[in-house]
Amino acid sequence: MNDVRERNDGAGLGRDRVVLVGAGPAGLTIGFMLARAEIPFVILERRSLADVGGPPKAGSIDYRTVELLTTAGVVCDSVRFETRNGVCEFRTPEEQVIFDYGAWTGDRPHYIYPQHLLVEAMCAELLRRGGEIQFGATVTGVEHTPVGASVELASGERLAASAVVGCDGARSTVAGVVSGVDFIEESIPARLLAVIGHCGPLVDRTVYAAHPQGYAAQMRRTPQQTRFYLEARLEDTADDWPEDRVRCELAERLLAGSALDDVRFTDWSFVDLKMRMPQTMQDRHVFLVGDAAHVITPFGGKGMNLAIGDAVELASGLIEAFAATPDRSRLDAYSTTRLPILWRTQAFSNWMLRTALAGAPLTAAASGPFAYGIGRGWISALQHDPLFARWFAHAYAGADPL
Repeated sequence: MNDVRERNDGAGLGRDRVVLVGAGPAGLTIGFMLARAEIPFVILERRSLADVGGPPKAGSIDYRTVELLTTAGVVCDSVRFETRNGVCEFRTPEEQVIFDYGAWTGDRPHYIYPQHLLVEAMCAELLRRGGEIQFGATVTGVEHTPVGASVELASGERLAASAVVGCDGARSTVAGVVSGVDFIEESIPARLLAVIGHCGPLVDRTVYAAHPQGYAAQMRRTPQQTRFYLEARLEDTADDWPEDRVRCELAERLLAGSALDDVRFTDWSFVDLKMRMPQTMQDRHVFLVGDAAHVITPFGGKGMNLAIGDAVELASGLIEAFAATPDRSRLDAYSTTRLPILWRTQAFSNWMLRTALAGAPLTAAASGPFAYGIGRGWISALQHDPLFARWFAHAYAGADPL
């Protein structure tokens, strides 16, 4: 590796290298934007190229996020968003409510693009454009330097940079060096079991089921794979959920009848319902994006969308700071710009969580039958209160900026 060059202008970052840690949607989005601006960068990814996609997980892309990716130059012939979802359904044993949120947002839907496939496509396209991604590169530490920061790898190699960006997930190595940052955390005393059903969706829309036995959901992914959620106890393990039990509980909570009788389930994983927010997302020349900075529950499908929103804002600030006439004002304001948006989205996800987890012991004053009734009340409001329905549709679809 070449050593970092001295900055060209004391007021800016010069034309030096940016080191991005993590080849997820956020890191790759920044890479696309830096490449288009001809700013040198390298992405360090601990996984191999073959493993970088990972198992099927997130896959719901907000309308606004696709707009951001289009503006960032990510959307192209090999990275296209074509599968739309503008309808969701809320099920209880008493009723099934289909909500056409696309109609409330002026035909601004979600797009379905499984994250593992999106990452694979983005990696391939960025490499085709000449971007540098080092696979199998494990970062063990980050240190501040007088003119930037340096990254240490497990191999013993050290890379100097004018800016380091942690895009390396909830267990971020980079986050550990952002000094003076206190994370605010909260946990819900329940967890979700996520499985992949090797089948098409029960219906061509997202389904949320509020059931006295616990929450369940269907998330569209591909025509051959569907992601299902089941509310589980905090102490549950995979041994508590053999395939037959998964099948029976999904059938009952989703009111699916015999539709899942012959479905094969794989990829057991538990999702703890934790929320985390930082006081700041930057420290001198080190920045955090996505799960490295904040964690949100899966309710509403906002995690990947927030990460991409972070990435576009940060990349825009870096590009201005690297300009011929450097301007750091947007980069310096990165945290103050993003944090209010993150808190609004946390509030929406938290509301949706508490509506859906009708039977979870969320508080001593609202659990069991009472919480179940509250959930049904919100579902009724979607049908009968147009102002509430419009708010939910825009927040849910990401029709407004993230």
